This record gives sequence, structure tokens and C-alpha cells, in this order.
Amino acid sequence: MLEFSKKLLTALVLTLLLSYSAWAQKTVTISGKINKPISDSVLLEIYTVPASYTGESHTTALSKSGDFTITAPLAEPMLAELVHGSESIMLFLQPGDNLDVKVNADDFIYSIKFKGKGTNENAYLLQYERKFEEEEDYQVLPDNVHKREKEFLQFLEERRQDQRDFLEKFTKSSPVSEAFMQYAQAQIEFSYANDRLTYPEVRKRVGGLPPQLSSSYYGYLKEIDLNKAGAVRNQAYLDFLVNYFQHKALSDRRGNPERDYYPIMYNMVKQELKGPAREMMMSRILSQSIKFGYVPDTDAMYRDFQQEARIPQFISYVKGQYQQFRKVGMGSAAPNFTLLSSTGDSVSLSSLKGKIVYLGFWRAACGICTVDQQAYKFFAEQLAPKDVVLVQVSVGEELEAWKQKVAQKPIPALQLHLASPSAKLVKDYDLKTFPSYYLIDPNGNIISSNARRPGHAEGAREIAALIDQYRLTQTQAKGK
Repeated sequence: MLEFSKKLLTALVLTLLLSYSAWAQKTVTISGKINKPISDSVLLEIYTVPASYTGESHTTALSKSGDFTITAPLAEPMLAELVHGSESIMLFLQPGDNLDVKVNADDFIYSIKFKGKGTNENAYLLQYERKFEEEEDYQVLPDNVHKREKEFLQFLEERRQDQRDFLEKFTKSSPVSEAFMQYAQAQIEFSYANDRLTYPEVRKRVGGLPPQLSSSYYGYLKEIDLNKAGAVRNQAYLDFLVNYFQHKALSDRRGNPERDYYPIMYNMVKQELKGPAREMMMSRILSQSIKFGYVPDTDAMYRDFQQEARIPQFISYVKGQYQQFRKVGMGSAAPNFTLLSSTGDSVSLSSLKGKIVYLGFWRAACGICTVDQQAYKFFAEQLAPKDVVLVQVSVGEELEAWKQKVAQKPIPALQLHLASPSAKLVKDYDLKTFPSYYLIDPNGNIISSNARRPGHAEGAREIAALIDQYRLTQTQAKGK
């Protein structure tokens, strides 16, 4: 009986040890010391969702001597950021890492030292940053971007070769994991690809003359493996994919570029990417469309994403974005209202159907609103040929004071009064800043949820252009 009990106890201990080992392989531990700390805590931000800049935060208190330990769940290799005060450093973490960190609070990059499992990978990141990201000679800006095409491509090629040599030399003496090797290679190759792709646009932005590009300049894009293994969490890879699909979408001459921009990119991503990279970029584009795109198209993309997506992190991220930011916007129905006018009548938005409406919301204590009021007469005169109804809603102003003001300083618009800044209408239009302006079509749908202000130098011209574009689109649709 005693022998059986010993065997049972041994089996139980082995089971517990195996369970602990499995648990440890799904966690990461960061411990160490911060010299001369400037706050009482340290934060580890683990970026669980690639391309979203969101993740899980783990904060722990520092001891009196600046020591700390953070243990966090980690299912796969991913980036994290160690933060103390205004200083931070990016880390590459893998399940089972046990990394010891010692650093001065006022200078993470040049004082940090690593020990333990995970040292080689993070030492490489640190040395790579010091050599290739801190040294100006390796940067596109401020000087290298002004080179002509041949010299610029030579600069990129020499930098890439230096980076490849650096990686090879480092890993010969300090071995790294296969996952990190793929990450480091992606950093090199996609930094080259992205800087080459954005060279013409950056030249324009810094005031240099647009370069005369050879006919084969963009040929290298056909040689790039867009689905390179291990690249999905690399920032250079993400930057390249964003610029690559933007470049292709803006080169696509079909449809209305302003309206169709996000759907075009979304469909290109579906066709050209695979696996996690595909869902990463679908979720990123959809996130942007939720905030800035044409609402009916966004809703269609969201329904498609729900059917296509398989990775829980992306599904959860997009669902959260949709619930938080899906609001009134381009293509959605403008919320109706009935408000008191300056002539004493009740006016509803629905009563203006059949007309294009320029709708603005003002507050009394708003300097920009005052500028727009002063510019309104000239703005209205410029838009007179466009047959648009101008409507201005004053929000939160005392009724009698508002009546007196509109009588003393009339403007050529239908002026309406909304008593409370917390009224349902404010929420319906998601009014977070004042002034806010909308352009609404004759069917009551929003053409633009961020229309130009009357006081903007190009305000009337841009509103007129939007109206012309809308009417042209309607004419073309009827002709089909």
C-alpha cells in the first residue's frame, strides 16, 4: 500500500510539473531594475492585434529600489513595449521568454542591458535601432530623398546590403529563433520596398521637384512576396502594405475615387494576400472605412468580413471598432429633426427633401463659428447658382439671446435653434466639435459628413464641386 502511495505521489508531481511547464511556455516574464525612476510603476504593452496598435496592458509597481517583475500570457511571438515615464523601448517577445532588463530611466535606448532567455533577439533590435534608425546617413529624410532616381536607388541598395550583412554577422555569434529571423529579414526587405515606393510622394511633400521616374521604376513590385512568412507583426511590412494598396487603389481609374477608395483596397487585399496578412489588412482598411468611408459600402464590407475572417483577434477588433465608431456618415440617412426657426415657424429637415441641403451646427462660445458667421454672406453668394438650401443650427444658446442676435446680425440661411447641447439630435449627428457641417442630397442622405466651413478660403468652391460631382453621378446613373 505504501509503495502504491509513493507511485501515485510521483505521478501527481510529474503531472503538476508538466502542467507548469506548459503554462510557462504560454507566458513571458520581464523582470529587472530601473535606475533613478521618475514614477512608481512600469508598463508592458503587448500588441496582440497586428496593425491596430491595440493590445493588453500590464502595469506593476516598482519596489523602493526600482525592481519589478511582470508575467503575462503570450500565445505566440509578438511585439511589446516597455514604458516608464516618457521613455520606452520595443521588445520582441516569445512564449517562454524570461528576460532580465536593467535600464536608466532617462535614456532607455543607450543604457538598457538584457540577460536571460530572449536576450539575443532584443539585443539585435536594440543594436539595429542604434545603427540604422538613429544614424542620419541611413535615413531617407532629410537629405537622401533629394537624390535623383539612380543615386537614390543606390542609397537604398547599399543600406539594404549593410543591414543584411549586419544581420548575418550578429546571428553567427548570437543565434536567434526562426520566428525572429523571419521578422528581422522582413524589416530589411520591406523597409527597402516601402522607401522606394514612397520616394516620389515624399519628394513632393518636402518641396523638391517630382522626380522623373524611369518606365521600369515600379517593376520591382512584381518581385515582392506579399505573403512573406513571419512578416505580419513587422511595422515596415505593414507600412509597405498600406502604401502599396493605396498606390494601386489611386491608380485604379474605375468608379468614384472618393467613394470607392476603401472598397477598392479591400477587394485588392482579398485577392492578393493570404492567411493572417489578409485578415490584418482587411481589418485595417475596414477600421478606416468605419471612421471615414461611405457608410453603405462600410456596412457591406463589414458583413463580408464577418463571413471571411477566422482569426479571433481581428474579429474582436473589427467588431469593437464597428460598435464604437459606426455613426452617421457619407451615404447614411441624415437624422431628421424639427426645430424652431428665427421666424417663429417649426422647420423639419424632411420638409426640405428634394433639395440639396448644407447643414451647419454652431455654438455661441465658439471663435471659429464667429469667423464662419462673418464669412457667410460671401459664401452664400458664391453658392447661389447651385440651388442649395443653407441651414444653420445654433446649439445651446439661450432662446431670447439667440433671437436678438439673429435679428441684429442676419445671415442668408435658414436659422434654427436647439436649446440643449445634450439633446438627442447632438448624439444623432455625433457632434463632438463645433462648428460641424454636412452636405445632404435631395433624398435626405449624407453626401459629406465633414463639409468645408463657410470661413475656409476654399469652402464655397469645394462645396460647389461636391454638388457638381453628385449631380454628375446621378445623371450618369440615369443614363445606364
